[in-house]
Amino acid sequence: MRVASSRKLAPSHLDGLRCPTPHFTGKLTRNKAPRRLQVRAASGGLLDGVMQKLSAANAEMLAKKEGRELVGKKTGGVQPMKSFPVEVVNSKADVAVKVLEQLGCLCVTKVLSDATADELLKFVNEESERAKSDVEKGDVAFDERFGGVNCRGMNGLFGNRQDMFLPVSETAVRKALEEIVGNISPMLSKAVGRDGMMHEISSLVADPGSPRQCIHADTIHLPCPQYPDVSAEPLYTFFVALQDVEDGMGHTVFLPQTHTAEAHLLWNTTQSQKERFIQSAPAVTSNLKKGDIAIFDSRLLHCGCANTTEKRRVLFYFTASRMQRWPLPDGLHGSNSRRREDAWRWQMKELGL
Repeated sequence: MRVASSRKLAPSHLDGLRCPTPHFTGKLTRNKAPRRLQVRAASGGLLDGVMQKLSAANAEMLAKKEGRELVGKKTGGVQPMKSFPVEVVNSKADVAVKVLEQLGCLCVTKVLSDATADELLKFVNEESERAKSDVEKGDVAFDERFGGVNCRGMNGLFGNRQDMFLPVSETAVRKALEEIVGNISPMLSKAVGRDGMMHEISSLVADPGSPRQCIHADTIHLPCPQYPDVSAEPLYTFFVALQDVEDGMGHTVFLPQTHTAEAHLLWNTTQSQKERFIQSAPAVTSNLKKGDIAIFDSRLLHCGCANTTEKRRVLFYFTASRMQRWPLPDGLHGSNSRRREDAWRWQMKELGL
């Protein structure tokens, strides 16, 4: 298998926003569908707990190998993700959406104000303590407050990394959503539309000691060999930095143009071919500052890096799509991080679009 790796991944000037050409070539040899890697909290039985710890340890070892030996090793290293001011993205919304469609990822700077970011960060930190306490006391189930997350860490029930759902009923959450929607409305109108649905509203909390994640996609590509008669519109996830994400706190690494059916076929194959695929794919890192947003197609391969600092890293995120419902039953292979009361509740037009 030969995968070209010399394509330019993003424009070199902010005012030169344009679409790249795909970098995948060659004959596809396997046809397994992608799978989302998740490690949920241990539940039930000593043997079950031991097996989950072994699985988690194996995943962490694999993630370290990917970072040390594979990601960016044949493509010039992991490059900074190109960032574009919100004014440029809004003035060239058509082109920005095309870039997002082609690359699968795009960074927009200063979409959320410092004041709103600070307010939401305060709420997330407080809610983290409340949610953990409620789960530990048995007042709510783990899955009512937290989602499955790749390489959670082996620090007790919650690990070091949590996917914690956020309620839209909370003023700080609603305020942040409406501010973001208003500030990138031209692009959102093109990519998602006023009738677009919120599929996820959550946060990613990476405490000190959070391990590096394995390369993964959040959703599968449809149609695929397992579901040849099922199709789906793109789901776009918006990672919003609530503080400056310093080196060592856990930047997100993306493999551009890996959100396609062809890329997923290459990805879901033998381990040796998967490793060659990772080595051959260009890689970029988010490097977000407070208020910046990394937007990506949920099918794009990516990973969170380890938090080796003494600081907590918090990302607010939501996922939206023109698609009103995920087409597979019970959210299978879909994006499901949200409070029960917010499921299929919020269209973009209800948040100011």
